[in-house]
Amino acid sequence: MSQDDMSQGPSRWNWSRLVTVTIVAGLVAAALAYWQIVDPWHAAALAAVVVAATTLWSRTELVVEDPQWPRVPTTARAGGRHDVSDLSWSTFGRDGRVTDRVVRRVRALAADRLRAHGVDPADPAAKAEIEHLLGARVVAQLASREPPTARTLQTWLDAVERLGPAPATRTARTAPRPATDPATTTPEENRA
Repeated sequence: MSQDDMSQGPSRWNWSRLVTVTIVAGLVAAALAYWQIVDPWHAAALAAVVVAATTLWSRTELVVEDPQWPRVPTTARAGGRHDVSDLSWSTFGRDGRVTDRVVRRVRALAADRLRAHGVDPADPAAKAEIEHLLGARVVAQLASREPPTARTLQTWLDAVERLGPAPATRTARTAPRPATDPATTTPEENRA
């Protein structure tokens, strides 16, 4: 193996470090033996251990990237298992509170259920009816910007579930109709 192969390989020698540490370790060992802090054999052993550790350090200097695990292909099974798993992992954040994604989905669910019951959640005049259906506390919590706890989320879902399916006789109101004069008739009334 040539010198070029050794200098470009993954375990290249750091000669400057190795020479410097060997000289310094030899001088320290000689000083320890000279002043009789340790006997010459222990000083030599200490220098040898330092040189050996430096050699190992010099030889393993380059950082090798960690190998990557192969990606295992996942197949989506029939049913909602993936969606349920995805939702359950994204329900709570690192702080233990419900994430914004789940809060948005619950708010949309509540709005859809209210519309099915004939109440427009965007209408400020319908606030009293919304509070009657969901409860004043739940309405205040749904409007809050503070992330809810798991217990609060359960309260919201219970309130939405209590609404039940939409009654068959009511239709959703979106906005108040303009007042008409009783003397005038609309085209729908004329057809009747």
